[in-house]
Amino acid sequence: MIGIILFSYIVVFLLSPKDIADFTIADTVYWGETENRLFVKTAYEYNNKEDLQAFPKVLGDWKGYDFRYGEDVYKLLKADIILSRKYIKNNGSYLWMDIINSKVGASFHDQKICLGAWNIDNESITQFKIADGDNPFTKLYALRLDYSKPNQRQIMVYWFMFKKFGENDSVSMIRITAPVISNETAAFNSIKDFVEKELFYTMYKQADPETITVAEDINNKYGNIGIAAMVLAILVPVGLVFAGMRRNN
Repeated sequence: MIGIILFSYIVVFLLSPKDIADFTIADTVYWGETENRLFVKTAYEYNNKEDLQAFPKVLGDWKGYDFRYGEDVYKLLKADIILSRKYIKNNGSYLWMDIINSKVGASFHDQKICLGAWNIDNESITQFKIADGDNPFTKLYALRLDYSKPNQRQIMVYWFMFKKFGENDSVSMIRITAPVISNETAAFNSIKDFVEKELFYTMYKQADPETITVAEDINNKYGNIGIAAMVLAILVPVGLVFAGMRRNN
């Protein structure tokens, strides 16, 4: 059994893209993967405060302004890094964006808790089209909350990011909130316009369309020595499998 598991890991590793460790997962849950996951390359280090502060304040027709919540919010979140901005479009539309990075699960508690006296009118999973085509790599999925209280309505969308192979086990949450001025459709379309046309391409690098595997990279760099090393790595678990079979017999 150990040989089979080891063999599977080695084969998967050798056939993976050579830069797989550089990929970040964007998903609707944190510290886990669902069918909604999207592999991306981040353009900024979201676990680095200085790098995150350099995130652009001007995104196309949107201009951003930093703001802070009350100190009790930061004590509650216990997050390592928080970037909060209000982005205003030249047509007067506006929304709020928070990027929260933390190693503490409590920082990503159910967002409905944050809403306090607000009423949750609807919750769902929404999607943003971030590339042409119709496949899993052209959509970014996010959680959506529609909520209200007397004379006020808002829409929030948020998703999580974490490294496939861990980056000090930190997780980032991207949260975008827009007020409902006329109707929910217009408010969500404002968020959609912001995410699809500006934010996604600022936050993430586009992966190279042709990515060689780890095995190909080893072969290119080390030639026959690399091939011999890969063969040896595969033969070890195969040997364990046959040894186990002989022992059982």
